Amino acid sequence: MSQSTGEKTEPPSPKKIRDARAKGQVAKSQEVVTTASLAAVCATIWFNWPNMMARLVGLLDQIAYLQTGSFSDTAAVAIEIASHETVAILLPILAAALIAGIFANYLQIGTIFALESLMPKLEKVSPASGLKRIFSMKQLVEVLKSLVKISFLSTLLYLVIKDAIGPYIASLSCGLICQTSITVAMLRDLLLYSALAFVVVAGFDFMYQKYSYTKGLMMSKEERKREYKESEGDPHIKSHRRRLAQELVMGDAGQKARRATAIVVNPTHVAIALHYDSDKVKLPIVTAKGLGSQAHVIRTKAEFAGVPIFRNVTLARSLYARTELEDIVPDELFDAVAEVLVWVQANRHLLYKGPLERGVIDMDAGDHRPRK
Repeated sequence: MSQSTGEKTEPPSPKKIRDARAKGQVAKSQEVVTTASLAAVCATIWFNWPNMMARLVGLLDQIAYLQTGSFSDTAAVAIEIASHETVAILLPILAAALIAGIFANYLQIGTIFALESLMPKLEKVSPASGLKRIFSMKQLVEVLKSLVKISFLSTLLYLVIKDAIGPYIASLSCGLICQTSITVAMLRDLLLYSALAFVVVAGFDFMYQKYSYTKGLMMSKEERKREYKESEGDPHIKSHRRRLAQELVMGDAGQKARRATAIVVNPTHVAIALHYDSDKVKLPIVTAKGLGSQAHVIRTKAEFAGVPIFRNVTLARSLYARTELEDIVPDELFDAVAEVLVWVQANRHLLYKGPLERGVIDMDAGDHRPRK
């Protein structure tokens, strides 16, 4: 039995991806953003730790000094100093988290501004839609991610604390300095392993989001056909447009053929129109060229206008392959073209007044040369 035409088995087209992006629908992993922010926070604390500790110690010293005065006199000053130092410590951490989050978003989706994604939608407040979202596959994946993260972090916390208990108990006899260094080492390991766990979860989530996004945009064969018709138009209309465009091109080529100095042909499949006016241009130029039916149009229009037609297979092919419209004749082909122009100059009084009595001038047979 053949597959249903409504079954979505086709990958999303570039147009469907563009339309989805315009609506704000993109493949984005929030775990990548969270991990980038966490890594930035850890790095900032790591490299800024001496400065942070110095500020904390300075803050405690200032508060201890202020305790010598009356509470009413020192409370406001203490609050001001504490607020200033807290902002100085936390601001670099928050800035690093914000910048890392923005950068992670940009790497995933680039620059996007979609008003439609910001507009409120009634279906989002519908109880039925809410229940569907709660029990959807996406929500199930989110729950699984949360469970994995909690399991990871709980295990890491247990292992780090377990390894630190022995040294911590032993440090009780050596005072605050030993306890502080062990605590710092424990926190460092906890941050490092937590960041590693987040990286693993973010990697899997990024791949899943890509897969889920692509799967959600899959198309049926009918959708493909309908999109093609909407984008390209009805095949009959498209064929009509192509025919009109071809007629315009041929009409333009025919006009240039009537005003040409000479036509070089091969003899029926290729036609090149050359124009040379010593008063306006120093070198001959290609004004029209064509293959097949277009070559026939060029040749026919030229014959009615009395433009001489020269049969030279090699020259016609070379001019067609090596020049574009309005190009000057290449140097290596100039000698052959010069023979055409010499004949035209010698017989100009017979040309451009209507159909010529003689037909095609066969250069391959030497018809263009003066007879002895």
